[in-house]
Amino acid sequence: MGEASRLRHAARGLSLPETYANSYGKLLLDRPLFVPEAEISAFADDLRAVFDILVSLPARLYDGDPLRYCAALGMDPELAELMSRGATGQPPAYARADAYHDGSSFRLLELNIGSQLGGTDSAQLNRAFLQSEAFREFTEEHGLGHVDTVERLARTLRAAARPVASGEPVVALVEANGGLAAYRHVFAALQEAMLGHGVRLLLGEIGDLGEENGRITLHGTPLDVVLRYFVASEIVADPSARATLDLLLAAHRAGRTVLFTGLEGAMFASKGSLALLHDPQVRRTLSAAECAVVDRVLPWTRLLGAAGRRADDHAALLERCLADRENLVLKPGVGHGGVGTVVGHEVTDEQWRQALAASADGDYVVQERVRPAVEVVVDADTGAPRDWVANWGVFFDAEGYAGAFVRALQPHDGAVVAYANPGTRGTCVFTTP
Repeated sequence: MGEASRLRHAARGLSLPETYANSYGKLLLDRPLFVPEAEISAFADDLRAVFDILVSLPARLYDGDPLRYCAALGMDPELAELMSRGATGQPPAYARADAYHDGSSFRLLELNIGSQLGGTDSAQLNRAFLQSEAFREFTEEHGLGHVDTVERLARTLRAAARPVASGEPVVALVEANGGLAAYRHVFAALQEAMLGHGVRLLLGEIGDLGEENGRITLHGTPLDVVLRYFVASEIVADPSARATLDLLLAAHRAGRTVLFTGLEGAMFASKGSLALLHDPQVRRTLSAAECAVVDRVLPWTRLLGAAGRRADDHAALLERCLADRENLVLKPGVGHGGVGTVVGHEVTDEQWRQALAASADGDYVVQERVRPAVEVVVDADTGAPRDWVANWGVFFDAEGYAGAFVRALQPHDGAVVAYANPGTRGTCVFTTP
């Protein structure tokens, strides 16, 4: 087998950790994706700058009142009240962008802020590629590298636990009630990856938590850190879960058990928050440098809802949306996996008009369509090159770029690149010098 053939087949012969293989082994792209280290690090720096602008908006616009800020985004009041519990105005800088690369630069589609992030264990795949002799030689020849997101998360959790733990912290990933069963394979893979970095990750649901002497417990075991994976919408209608959240927040304030992270990040993870960055009234509060980073990273995005907007402004926005259907995408402000997304060029004028009308009273946003450059991947079986559209998941934390992974889809399989679409495949990312 020649060198090119050995490389082409590397992804088919990977020795993956057992749990990771069971979760993702049948959903892999036939090669990693590559990006210049300087480019993706600069993008992560820009993302951090956008994050800092986002978390400053309540103070800039609404006298620091998070509920007024959420109301301006059209958020459900009960969800907003829950997200604002324990809010400090400074959520930890721990987030993952979903982005396309248009051939010139990365363009931000949405920003997922908070601890409940998928894809953190993708470096398991990087390590598996490096165990392939052909690929290891390839990385050495070309100076490839990667950042392990779980290693960064383990470091972050140890730092967060330092005030409450003298040794290795006791960390529990906590889901909503009923949430572990649906995603146990994902959490088991994360457990496996965390253990590789010396952190034993317990799994539980919010209903499994208790309190003893001011500390949070899981099945009686005192916890140093709760790694939150439940979200506000999953507990808003559950009085018991809401009461447990209050216990968590009290333990966090008292320095007994650390909550990583609180729910306030979700206020800024809404696509409506990003839309504010292109609102003319908001942009008047930004500096020239802040406007420049927003324009560099974020496609034109606007809140569609009419609440709080002058009638003439709203009419002008709708007129632009109707006239520019093929270049726009309609998305719910809070959501994931592409659910509720309407892609303008895939529908008729009348369907688009109806979608805009149906979204006028909610938290929907309209965003300029980004045309991603395709990634050519050679099929390991046939040797045929195929075009794939890559959705880049780019992590950043307080230190900067914190790793990346990719979900990819062939263009003929649709416009929404997410695992809810059965044609989607995943891979890891290596950086080039």
